[in-house]
Amino acid sequence: MQKGYVDSRKPLDKTSITQAGDRGSLEFSTRPAEYKGSIMSIANKPVITVPPTMTVKGAAETMTKYRFRRLPVTDPGTNKLLGVIGSSDIIEFLGGGEKYLLIENKHNGNFLAAINESVREIMVTDVVTLGTEASIKDAMELMSSSRVGGLVVVDGGRRVVGIVTERDFVFLLANKVAGKKAAECMTKKVMTTTPGMNLGDATRIMVRNSFRRLPVISQGFLTGILTTRMIIEYIGRNHIFSKIVKNRVEEVLKTPVEEIMKAQVPTVGPDTDLGEVARVMEESGTGTVCVVEDRKLLGILTERDILKALST
Repeated sequence: MQKGYVDSRKPLDKTSITQAGDRGSLEFSTRPAEYKGSIMSIANKPVITVPPTMTVKGAAETMTKYRFRRLPVTDPGTNKLLGVIGSSDIIEFLGGGEKYLLIENKHNGNFLAAINESVREIMVTDVVTLGTEASIKDAMELMSSSRVGGLVVVDGGRRVVGIVTERDFVFLLANKVAGKKAAECMTKKVMTTTPGMNLGDATRIMVRNSFRRLPVISQGFLTGILTTRMIIEYIGRNHIFSKIVKNRVEEVLKTPVEEIMKAQVPTVGPDTDLGEVARVMEESGTGTVCVVEDRKLLGILTERDILKALST
């Protein structure tokens, strides 16, 4: 099947924007040893940061507004890094992981009370960082070894000056010939969900397996995809609150996947070059491409898979 799309359907705490320099010139090849340039040449700037007093709901709204999966949490006076709040942390908050205890124990299942807790309650404080002097190759090796999807760039005073993600490396590869096919690099054993599965079960699958996305299969065919970003947007755009009558988290978790998933899924065939896969990701603005034949799922390729392929 050719590349394309599968489509089965037609006042908060103030965020802070830290401005760093523009991206500079960059030399790039598909061989990791040949990457040249400072990490600041590809780091995202300006950086959207939030204070530790921002609510979980406010963080979801900020992620939705700026279309980010992670937000550095900084001291509002000094801009020093305190932690990171990511979409996966909020999904764990919803999905029965350790952070779900904030809802279950502290708030006795009251979803509205829990989602108005400050992000300091669920943020990650052990943040993987890079200095401004680090190279692109340093960033790639650190991201691969630490298995994190984003690195915060800090100066000597631990002030946030940039952030680099797996997606930045994907975009560097777009439209270049990598010499590797989708089938060589894709994940073949894919965990999936169905349109009728409820959000609670889907988020538990994500949390327990450290997944950020689940293809949606109906009658053997790919019909959509559910990602952590879609769930965050569901919260951030306040759609989730139409489900709440008694302020119970169960009311939220019983939402069917088909109400949140996107039916339009970027797809490629198994023989597609990895550089073309990266282009599809760039143009679709997504971190996942499904590998299909005749609408049947063969595997998925994520930003992490491309980073791994570039590192070997």
